[in-house]
Amino acid sequence: MDWQPPITRLPDAHLPLGVGTGQATCRACATAWPCETAGEHLREGRCVCGSASWWEKRGPRNWHVGPSCYTAADVIRAEAAELSAARPVHYPPSHFYPPKPRRRRRQEPPYEHTPAGPGDVQPGTWVWVSPGGLHPGWGDIHLLAMVTRLGAPKCELWLHIDGTVHDVRADLLILDGSVARQAARAAGLTTLREPGWGRRPLLAEWKWVDWTIAEHLAHREQQAGAAAAEEVVQESLFSVQA
Repeated sequence: MDWQPPITRLPDAHLPLGVGTGQATCRACATAWPCETAGEHLREGRCVCGSASWWEKRGPRNWHVGPSCYTAADVIRAEAAELSAARPVHYPPSHFYPPKPRRRRRQEPPYEHTPAGPGDVQPGTWVWVSPGGLHPGWGDIHLLAMVTRLGAPKCELWLHIDGTVHDVRADLLILDGSVARQAARAAGLTTLREPGWGRRPLLAEWKWVDWTIAEHLAHREQQAGAAAAEEVVQESLFSVQA
């Protein structure tokens, strides 16, 4: 006779039928489960609801033979709570945002300007509005907008998300990243960063791509003041003494 390995796990033929109804029966024996064969591979436990539960001695399977002590909704809530505890997710508090006040709307402006250097900001420049620049009704996130009127301390913006017009502080407006890439390509550059591993700061001559609109306007005024002072000095050199 050929040797056969001993059965170490519960045979599938003796699995229960009607689990959760309170009257589980063996598939093969048609008797109350667990049958004699199944009992050799099981150890008995007790559910918190008082019903008998059976665990496979050499496997991960288990059975709750009494009536179901949890509804489908209870199971879903328990699984959701377990997942939430394992992987907490922080959503933006959109349901806490107050109602948006009325703002005038306008079609997208027909102009567009790409800065090519420090101080080169004009109407049509795409910017990101930092959190806190708009009314809380528009949320606490960065929003894309186009500058339609430069000024200090506030600039007029056309908001891309809904076409509304806002007055926002210039120090809360930063250039869009695509603006820097377009300017770099126009200058024949492939990167704006210092070579090397680890942290890669911007090249010294391209620090202006991280400036706010307020810093660009301040740089423009400084350059204009320096040019005016130089012009006055040159006129004094050629003045004729009577």
